[in-house]
This record gives sequence, C-alpha cells and structure tokens, in this order.
Amino acid sequence: MNYPSRHHNNAKGTTRDVNAGKRVQQAIQLRAERVTFEEIAARCGYGSRGAAHHAVMRELDRCVTKDVEELRTQELHMLDVMHREVWQLFMDKKNRGRLFAVDRLLAISERRSKLMGLDLSNDNAIAAAQIIVQEVPSRYLTGPAPVAEVEG
Repeated sequence: MNYPSRHHNNAKGTTRDVNAGKRVQQAIQLRAERVTFEEIAARCGYGSRGAAHHAVMRELDRCVTKDVEELRTQELHMLDVMHREVWQLFMDKKNRGRLFAVDRLLAISERRSKLMGLDLSNDNAIAAAQIIVQEVPSRYLTGPAPVAEVEG
C-alpha cells in the first residue's frame, strides 16, 4: 500500500512533539529514581537507550538548577533511605549476605561524605575555595596611566 509522502515543516528541529515535554519529564523523574535508560526508553516510548539518554541530558542542559542545596538535600535523603534498608539487612544475624551489606553501607557512607565535603583535608578545602587568575590585563595592578603619558 502506498502512503502519501509527509511534508515535514520541522527541518531544523525547532518544534516539539506535543507529548515530548511530558515524555522527557517522565524520563527525568524515572532517572531520578535510578531507573536504567533501557527501562526509561521502554516506558516513555523512546526508540533506544541512547535516545532516552540524549533526551534526558538535553533537557537537563536546558534547565538551570537554581538551588544546589535542594538537590543536595534530596540526594542525602535518598542515601538515608538506602542506608536504613541496607542496615536492616546487616543487622539480621541470619542473613547470609551480611558482608555484602557492609560493603554497601561503606559505599553509601563514602558517597555521603563526598557529597557533604567531609573527606576534604584542610589543605584541599582551602585550595577548593581559591580562584586562580591566569592572566592579568596590563596596568590592572598599577592603576591608570598619568595624564601626561596618555596625551604624549
């Protein structure tokens, strides 16, 4: 069966599918829940894992995060939830996977420490707060030239 050719008015990719916004928001929500890109592609209707990854990354690049502390708080909450779950597995004396639980607890603790900046030594903390100037404009440090030099 022959179908009439479609005329695409979106040659430069400037318009979006009506559902694209909803799909990418759902994809971002799923990614925040640590769902794999394969699963995101299947649930949101993307053609492949790569297409889902590209859509999520593109949308995240478009959005500017206004409150880093809010993101840090959300991440800490997620780590706390995981810690509680794994702690219960660790405390169960009958659990044969206790050593694995210890490994996961250490990994969660390490991530929390990095997120909160607890692992920085004093030297690293000072260096992290410094700004390095690689080039100084001429006469920036000496001030403006005397009037006689400028006119002559």
